[in-house]
Amino acid sequence: MYVIIIGGGDVGAFVAEVLVHEKHEVVVVEPDEATAQRLQAALDVLVIDGSGVSPGVLQRAGIDRADLVLAVTPVDEINLIACMIAKKHGSATLRTVAQVKQSHYLGGEAISADDLDAVDALVHSERAIATIALDMLRFAGSGELRELAGGQLALLGMVLGEESPLVADTLGAIRADLPKDSIVIAVQGASGVRIPTDADRLGVDERAYILTLPKHLTELTILSGQPWYRVERVLLIGLGNTGFTLASDLEARGFRPTLVERDLDRAEWVASRLPKSTVLHGDASDPDFLRRTIEDQHTDAVVVLLRDPERSLLLGLFAKSLGAKKVIVRCDKPEYAHLAYKLGVDAIISKKRAVANAVLRYVSRGSVESTLMLGDEDDAELVDFRISESPRASVTSRPLGELDFPPDSLVGAIVRKGNAFIATAASVLAPGDELVVVCKPEAIAQIEALLG
Repeated sequence: MYVIIIGGGDVGAFVAEVLVHEKHEVVVVEPDEATAQRLQAALDVLVIDGSGVSPGVLQRAGIDRADLVLAVTPVDEINLIACMIAKKHGSATLRTVAQVKQSHYLGGEAISADDLDAVDALVHSERAIATIALDMLRFAGSGELRELAGGQLALLGMVLGEESPLVADTLGAIRADLPKDSIVIAVQGASGVRIPTDADRLGVDERAYILTLPKHLTELTILSGQPWYRVERVLLIGLGNTGFTLASDLEARGFRPTLVERDLDRAEWVASRLPKSTVLHGDASDPDFLRRTIEDQHTDAVVVLLRDPERSLLLGLFAKSLGAKKVIVRCDKPEYAHLAYKLGVDAIISKKRAVANAVLRYVSRGSVESTLMLGDEDDAELVDFRISESPRASVTSRPLGELDFPPDSLVGAIVRKGNAFIATAASVLAPGDELVVVCKPEAIAQIEALLG
């Protein structure tokens, strides 16, 4: 697939890296010369120094043969205009995706892709982050929760404590301790994400990604060896576009969150629009103010959504020391993640990863239906492959254990006619099945070739 990415910032560079690992042909358009030079040195892509709204620049980027244009600059208007110009100069089959802020309004109403003929899909960055935060707040333990297969499967990323029976022996030996319909598909440690084998040992403070059925979530939370609890009172620090979106979603789900904003005008604006929230004007980095707020509001969970990663992590760790049971922090510096988890942060949200996951849904990749990146870099992906209705006989005539999957992959589950179940070596695929696999990005093409 030939993909043009307009905008070489954090999101654009990250998406480009993922697509290169998956063997796609990628061109990045970036107007800042220094940024363009860094990208050219770091990634195996063609980088065009210029504006994505220039027809001449798009022609140099190969717009006439592009399959997809992803416009992910920080400016909504540039993304929308770039898609319009790309549609005009691209082929009839060209698809365009634009990143916009969820709070972007046109004529007083929120825009959608239906309003713009030149844009096939809009990715709302604030909405992407808020959705992930809501999933994490719904989970009663230390870690994160993502729903898969329409809610029939759950991916649980939980930090393992010293009391967890899952750190006592090898994965093969502790398999009986897990609920029947569960499998450890990946492990995140100090060196990144690895795909485990039966001989692998899980470590204290490592994050185990477990694919399971929703009915087993409580049991798995107990097995983590970490405290678990129900989140009822949420303190939200930072009321930018992302914070406002998350607060609105919390109100819609019956929460009455407490919100902290140090800019008085912004605090008053938010307070006038969120009737179920308590909006406090103050500086959360003031230790006395944060302590009083957590104590007075009987806070269960603290969500820090500041753009400064160092400040966000410091506030999150301080909130944990003050008794917050669950702490979620926005941070786009993956090198901080492992240390943050060891020091008590329960979950980290990365804007570039959240947007990248949303954008990659629109990348046509043969039998790949969707992907979800695991870890804090592009270490591994949870990939949903669809078996064709007329597969090769070798794919559906033998059990999974006899199929030649690449070493950097593990089959987790099968979704058949709307019903999901955890896969085993004895499972046999059927036409039309969806196969949930965790793998390294470079193994995706091999799995596609294997499944036909």
